[in-house]
Amino acid sequence: MTELRLLHLTYAGMGRETASVVFDPRLTIVYGASDTGKSFVTESIDYMLGARKLSLIPEAAGYSQILLGIALPDASVITLMRAPESGRVSVFDDDVRDLVYRSPDLVLSAQHSPRTTRNLSRYLMERIGLDGALLATNDAGATKLAGFRDLLHLCLISETRMVSKVSPVLRTSGTSGQTAHKSALKLLLTGAGEQPSPSGLNQAQRRVHKGKISLLDELILGLQRQLASREANQSQLQQQLRLLLEHQDTRAQSLRDVTRRHAQAASDRATLSVALARYAQRLAETDDLLGRFELLRAQYESDLARLGMVSEAGSLLGYFRSGPCVFCGAEPHHQQAGHDAMETTALHQAVTAESTKTRTLLADLLVTIEDLRSQRAYVAEDHAVHAAQAEQADAEIARIEREELSPLQDEVAEVMATRSRLENELGLHARIEELEDVRAQLVSEEAQPGGQPSRGIPAATLTGFDRAIERTLDAWRVRREEVTYDQHTAELYVGERSRSGHGKGMRAVLHAAFTTALADYGLEHRRSHPGFIVLDSPLVTFREPGVRETDLRQSVPEHFYRHLLSTFRGQAIVVENTDPPADVLDQGQVYMFSREAHGQRFGFFPLTSSSLPMQ
Repeated sequence: MTELRLLHLTYAGMGRETASVVFDPRLTIVYGASDTGKSFVTESIDYMLGARKLSLIPEAAGYSQILLGIALPDASVITLMRAPESGRVSVFDDDVRDLVYRSPDLVLSAQHSPRTTRNLSRYLMERIGLDGALLATNDAGATKLAGFRDLLHLCLISETRMVSKVSPVLRTSGTSGQTAHKSALKLLLTGAGEQPSPSGLNQAQRRVHKGKISLLDELILGLQRQLASREANQSQLQQQLRLLLEHQDTRAQSLRDVTRRHAQAASDRATLSVALARYAQRLAETDDLLGRFELLRAQYESDLARLGMVSEAGSLLGYFRSGPCVFCGAEPHHQQAGHDAMETTALHQAVTAESTKTRTLLADLLVTIEDLRSQRAYVAEDHAVHAAQAEQADAEIARIEREELSPLQDEVAEVMATRSRLENELGLHARIEELEDVRAQLVSEEAQPGGQPSRGIPAATLTGFDRAIERTLDAWRVRREEVTYDQHTAELYVGERSRSGHGKGMRAVLHAAFTTALADYGLEHRRSHPGFIVLDSPLVTFREPGVRETDLRQSVPEHFYRHLLSTFRGQAIVVENTDPPADVLDQGQVYMFSREAHGQRFGFFPLTSSSLPMQ
């Protein structure tokens, strides 16, 4: 086996939740709503495999490391780590899926260079058995060393290129580099590069190269002026960075420990605050009840006093006043002997009964008041204990912040600033090295006669490739005529009509079929190939003539996914807007980006408050 397998794409950053997509060895599908980061997955893979830059989306803010796990042909696993806007790629000889602080096992330049093997392109080309392969650069027989990105554009197809009228073989519509692009296709189909042959420069070309060398000297000099550490060379800076990363790892662990203790102290303080609030509420409620009960007690005592006066006044009035009865109002001639005594006795009994009841109520009230005062004393004691604990917790939090957290944060900030400076210095060195590589290549070219012109793809191989594309389209149930690839124009024809002459829906399907068939053909015939394909939006614009949309969902897309899942020999990663068939959902690795807060998955990056859609 000479192919690679992508394992995962992971974004990691300090204080950020890891964002990751794990790739299935056969088929991975990322689908869902627009503006959720689906195409960003494609662009990130491209960046991790040597693209010069990556257009970051707002949700990526705060993520400092991009990790791409890869299974190599020898069954070992590596992880590529690259920072956004960095020209260096760190290689770890194991599967890393979280923020990493330790030193890498190998550091490579992200850009291809024929002069050195310490770059990602040469590293990957060696792993798939193609390091040293040559590509033709013109029809006169000039050659150059093949790079991994010369092959990647035949495996990883962005949404823009998928529907472009430019041939699947070519990167751009310009004439520059077309020979090398065609030669890269030949390399994948035949497994053999071009024969080395010296290429010479005429006098005019020498003058152009001399001007290029002068311009490169000026650029290199300008970059050297930007270097802050003139005394430290690249290896010394790398050693400093490794030591700094180890120190950062130690400090980061200490910071995590202190932060954890600070968070625990804050949590305990919050618990105490809740308890204090509960005790304060109970004290307030108890004081309120005591106030109300004291008023009721005063009322009861006032009632008893009035009843006593009524009893005494009744007795006096009954004995010393003549005329109508003061108790019942009877006239004297209606009064009997002893009438006043009877009325006095009745009043006395009524007053006594009322007094007895009031005293009973007052006695119960006094017991209740005493019980409430006891409860209040207990609550006040607990409140005082918790208040003392809260004061101790405040002091501990302040101490942690003052003596531990703040110094560590300052130290980590200083380490990060130093790291940023060192990485910037190394980036300048890497850029200088790239320019020096280009300069050395220009200087090394000599004026020698041209070699033999590059030969095309053998007819038998080309025919086999045409049939592979046809089989792929047949498996997808795409209506077609005979398919042919014209290696001279680099155009793909269906019948008499070129791919560029079709609408964008058919262009996308044909591009996807071309890429899939190329990988399948190479793997079937044991040719060296990256082993994976990434197809961004191959079906979203396709609509087969005469087929209703509801039928289409059950025809071409269904067969497209099933073919990649069960028949395709390599690893396929598909990014689409539309839903895949239900049976595929249960077999491949499928991610649905919903852009909904309560959906299956919000997007590539975890949902944060800033990610919430506007209401």
